[in-house]
Amino acid sequence: MKILLIGHSVFDIVSLSEKDVSSPGGIFYSAQQLLKISSPEDELFICTQIDDYTKEYFLPVYSGFNNDFIEKVDAIPSVKLFPDNKTERKEVYLNYPSKLNLSKINFSDFNYIMINMITGTDISPDDLKFIRLQTSALIYFDVHTLSRPMNQSGERIFTSLKNYEEWIRNIDIIQANENEFATLGSFKSETERVNKLFELGVKIILLTKGSNGAKAYFKSSGEVSSYFISSKKIKTINTVGCGDTFGATFFYNYIRTKNVYKSLSFAVIKTEKFLNERIR
Repeated sequence: MKILLIGHSVFDIVSLSEKDVSSPGGIFYSAQQLLKISSPEDELFICTQIDDYTKEYFLPVYSGFNNDFIEKVDAIPSVKLFPDNKTERKEVYLNYPSKLNLSKINFSDFNYIMINMITGTDISPDDLKFIRLQTSALIYFDVHTLSRPMNQSGERIFTSLKNYEEWIRNIDIIQANENEFATLGSFKSETERVNKLFELGVKIILLTKGSNGAKAYFKSSGEVSSYFISSKKIKTINTVGCGDTFGATFFYNYIRTKNVYKSLSFAVIKTEKFLNERIR
């Protein structure tokens, strides 16, 4: 299988009570997980950006991918993260990213495409429309920071996406947490929003619910069905990378098995493992 991963790389500075922790972030976590669980026969490609100052943090993982679509820039975004186990973490960008360069990519070459909107400006709606027109590949889309435009101070604020339909029409599988999901149009209930997204052409909706677990909506015999899988309670404030790990795990297992329930279950298990390894 030829798999393409698209999203910005960012350098994280995670502000914890005892100290600040610096680490590679953004699409790094999706790439790291995909590399762990993929088969040696798979051809993995990544479209992202790196710079000379932080590339050594990313290359141990990115070297496992075809690097033809990695662009070198003066500086990738540096992001200060303030985790909070009661509310959505605060994110402040210290510099702003440029849109990813897709000009070298022949999208018809790929069987599966995963797009993670790490910064929200990774690609544009027109880019996604172009990708969809060029390929019949399954397109997986993580809403992520598309739901949080940047204010003048560099802080990300949840904002309703007025043009959400432009994005949704070109997506097969969509992933969002509860706050991100609420930015996709204005609806009275989760059920109304789910039904609208299916009307627009989405095949599977993944709704992550933090420490409670995750839910998948899909159509079976023309009717909307759902699975919910709870997760183990793991005591940690730093959950950076969990959604990316979950997404990459579901994405790869679904394209292998086409089984929503098994893929959802495996994604929750692997995300729990990711968190447990961090706190050891």
